[in-house]
Amino acid sequence: MKNTIKFGSHLIYDAYGCNPKKLDDLEYCKKVLNNLVEIAGMRKLAEPMLIKADSNETLGGKDPGGVSGFVIIQESHISLHSFTRRGFVTIDLYSCKEFDAADVVTYLDKAFEAKNTDIIKMDRGLKYPSDNIY
Repeated sequence: MKNTIKFGSHLIYDAYGCNPKKLDDLEYCKKVLNNLVEIAGMRKLAEPMLIKADSNETLGGKDPGGVSGFVIIQESHISLHSFTRRGFVTIDLYSCKEFDAADVVTYLDKAFEAKNTDIIKMDRGLKYPSDNIY
């Protein structure tokens, strides 16, 4: 195989004990997604798309409903899923451009008033070709 490089990074942010009013507010979650684009130094390709997601608990699921949304960025995407009645939010920031994960986490902790978090940052595309192959 020719020379390879790392393609990008994927930050997985799971937060517990969050403010339920913020988790259930479509406009607030949209603001968070827009702010993340800025904080990470990315370029937004379209406005964030968000919807209110209904509960699936009556069908045996574990989702009590909340807000789901994403923003497509030039560098990949940022997604958000909140679970209002559980005080939980999960956010993924996947990008081919490096970003400061600590700044992103600090912002999200404050934005949702998180009491506890799980954070994973992983490298993606470890064998990405450094040159075009076609």
